[in-house]
Amino acid sequence: MRASTRLGLLALIVLPAFAEIRGEDAAPRPVLVMDVNGPIDPAVKNHLLSGFQRAEALGVGAVILRLDTPGGLLDATRDIVQAMINAPYPVIVHVAPRGARAASAGVFLTMAADVAALAPETHLGAAHPVNLGGGPTGGSAPAPSTGTADVLGEKVLSDAAAYIRGLATAHGRNAVWAEDAVRRSVSLTAEEALANHVVDLLAADETELMDRLEGRVVRKNGRTFTLRFRGATRVDHPMSAAQRGLHVLGHPNIAYLLLVLGFYALVYEFATPGVGLGAIAGITCLVLAFFSLQILPINTAGLVLLVAGLIMMAVDLIVSSHGLLIFGGLLAFGLGSFLLFDGDSPAGRVSWPLIVGTLAGSAAYFGLALRKVFQARRAPPRTGAESLRGQTAEVRPDGLVFVQGALWTADGVEAFKPGDRVKVLEVLGTRLRVGPPS
Repeated sequence: MRASTRLGLLALIVLPAFAEIRGEDAAPRPVLVMDVNGPIDPAVKNHLLSGFQRAEALGVGAVILRLDTPGGLLDATRDIVQAMINAPYPVIVHVAPRGARAASAGVFLTMAADVAALAPETHLGAAHPVNLGGGPTGGSAPAPSTGTADVLGEKVLSDAAAYIRGLATAHGRNAVWAEDAVRRSVSLTAEEALANHVVDLLAADETELMDRLEGRVVRKNGRTFTLRFRGATRVDHPMSAAQRGLHVLGHPNIAYLLLVLGFYALVYEFATPGVGLGAIAGITCLVLAFFSLQILPINTAGLVLLVAGLIMMAVDLIVSSHGLLIFGGLLAFGLGSFLLFDGDSPAGRVSWPLIVGTLAGSAAYFGLALRKVFQARRAPPRTGAESLRGQTAEVRPDGLVFVQGALWTADGVEAFKPGDRVKVLEVLGTRLRVGPPS
């Protein structure tokens, strides 16, 4: 075989393999785009994992993850990061649009990206882990303590710091700042993040992002990819209706409303036993509320105050403290509402207009209920002979009066003539004592 023929056969074998390694296909592969808005919760995790699977099935050239998050669950974040770093294609994280943020769990996702980009007027940082009992799980310089909670908190903090440091180092980013974001809750603006080598570039929108990344070489898991977006098909992967519904539950205002409405529904059920609609609604709301609370940084003291305030207001309707328990319950309820979520957490807090509106509604509801209870306790009996007291009767002949459909023998009727109206003053066994109507 001639040398030229051998070289030609070798080229046919080597060049396609080389192109495979370089990711240089004849035509650009599709690009899958996903959005994350709000806390990182199980619904978001399932959405992203399904998107990564779809991207692999489509044979995409890259996945763009558009991010705007205040943070979320660390366990869910780890699952997402694992899928990102093991994906057989580049994953690009773009914190956008302008005004967006990547805080807490969002920092981990940004550090795990093969390409990390921020839009102008965005920020990145404050990745200190927060536990569900309120307050940070550790600190950069924690006070010495032998408490189990402090030891566990320091372990969680050290684990998170090592985790994000490894992600940043693997992608050639500023590992010192990444660890500080966990240990010291530091943040950076978009421009500062670029200057400190925390992210790779700034891009105002998706079009600019693709233009700036066109032809960029990305090395990942022993493979080399060349990003090609010009002429590539864009594939959107939105959240399903069920995922959107579960994701909405992760908002502090929603969790707060579900908790309060669930309690009110149970109070209604116990106050007016019936077919159980109040119990069904109350239990459903509370279950959904606890689902929401598991992905939000709860302050235990705030939760206890809120529940104690609700209980005090409900108990006042039974023991009749003349409004004292309602007043104390409103104070505890209001304070607990403001403290329900950790104020330093990026996951947000209950909006104060909602708290004020709920306080006003609770005061009106329990105030009206207490008034009705007092009226019922002071009202005359509605059944039996005692219910005749205060009623108007008609004088009949032979010393009788007619009241509530029956004839009664009456004392004091001698001063009146038949047909006159009199008032029942007292019930004396089988007789009535009457007098002039007031």
